[in-house]
Amino acid sequence: MPALMILTVLVQVLFAVHVHRTGRSTYWMYLIMMVPVMGCLIYFVIEVLPEVIRGPAGRHAKRSFRSMLDPEKDFRDAKYAFDTSPTVANRIQLAQLLIEKRQYDAVIALLEPALTNHFSDDILLLEGLAYAYYDKGDYSSALKYIQKIYERDDAQPQDYIKLLRARAHIALGELAVAEEQLVSLVESFTGEEARFTLAQLYDRMGRKAQARAVYQDIVTRSSHSPKYYQKTERQWIDTAKQALK
Repeated sequence: MPALMILTVLVQVLFAVHVHRTGRSTYWMYLIMMVPVMGCLIYFVIEVLPEVIRGPAGRHAKRSFRSMLDPEKDFRDAKYAFDTSPTVANRIQLAQLLIEKRQYDAVIALLEPALTNHFSDDILLLEGLAYAYYDKGDYSSALKYIQKIYERDDAQPQDYIKLLRARAHIALGELAVAEEQLVSLVESFTGEEARFTLAQLYDRMGRKAQARAVYQDIVTRSSHSPKYYQKTERQWIDTAKQALK
């Protein structure tokens, strides 16, 4: 027991010195001294580990642990930023977090007033509104904002917007329109989501043989793909396998 206490004190001192030398908040000093074991562990994961790992992995570990300790911190920060400076950038940042909370009406109320002057066709505002209306179940309004994206002078809609457009048509029962869009989209879409959506559409249209062929294509293609691809597309691959059974 004395040896463990001595080790704990040594770790406390090392981390306290680290806090002082790196100019970090004195909050860490209080935490390390008042709650020795847990305080040192939290400080190590949030502040020291990312420095040791370096790069994206370390930053991700830091963000994940902070999110676990205080899940609402990012939202509070974004809300404060918008309340004190209601810029379009701050609106978009807050809207992204509201979408994660599934507060779609709040997203719409936040973004629609910003569609004025030279922001009247801002791509991020239009995309945010299209997703908010789609997730809310108002597919016609979602298509209205998607159409505005297509009407921009530099119209180059991303594939994820093209997929959203097809899904909105499916939800409205406009299956032939959606099929035409999806058949074109699968040629360029990165990943299996668009192809899986096409297979589901064929199923809905009663064209079982075509649906099965697309499901099989997903499974076959993925079996010859790199491991990282199989991992990122696991949801669509596994569901396609289930559909084939």
